[in-house]
Amino acid sequence: MEGSSPRIRRDGARRFDAVLFDLYGTLISSGDKTRRRGHFQAMARELGVDPGGFTEGFFDTFDLRVRGQHGSLEDSIRKVANSLGGSPTEAQVLRAVEIRMEYSAQLMGTCTASLPALDALRSAGLRLAVVSDCSDETPRQWANFPLATRFEAAIFSCRVGLRKPDPRIYTLALEALGLPASRCAFVGDGGSHELTGAREVGLGAFLYRFPEDTAVEAFRVDGDTQWSGSQLTDLSELLSSG
Repeated sequence: MEGSSPRIRRDGARRFDAVLFDLYGTLISSGDKTRRRGHFQAMARELGVDPGGFTEGFFDTFDLRVRGQHGSLEDSIRKVANSLGGSPTEAQVLRAVEIRMEYSAQLMGTCTASLPALDALRSAGLRLAVVSDCSDETPRQWANFPLATRFEAAIFSCRVGLRKPDPRIYTLALEALGLPASRCAFVGDGGSHELTGAREVGLGAFLYRFPEDTAVEAFRVDGDTQWSGSQLTDLSELLSSG
């Protein structure tokens, strides 16, 4: 495989057999902050609690939710509503879940823009994995979207109890692929300090941001704002004939 592996552009000294991808903000839109706040406010109205407080409560519990420490989506909704003095019925919680899932599905639906590049990478012989910081709704509907068929492994933080840049979450993807870090690259938008984390693990790291997000104030937590490493303007730049 050494002689036939695709070469990753901008890092010509290394050949890679696989690429690990971030999900939100990289392969799909992470959603602009205005729309994100809007759907939280809609959830709050269904629950009968203060929209502003509920929005901030969901933002404040991000770390717990993506680590899987806040329970299911239903649990998270109840906990945030209860913290505001609410006591929603099962029907109210169900409607709030539907709003959250609908919003998440809209973001997942933007994946069509990434599919051609992913298919080109696979056709070139690269193996693919996803490593995502996400909460419960993402793995619940992952199989409903065509992204799922492009990846050999999908590591969701809320399922494994780890969040980037913890080296163990990258290692889980590498173990699933059966490859060392030296043979793999990581591509992400820089949230969660994921690029510096990937580089410290030994992965080749590339900054790439989903095109739709460049025109809005995209949602991004703990970004690699000082990243000076390799950057991509198009996923097709990952491949070169060298």
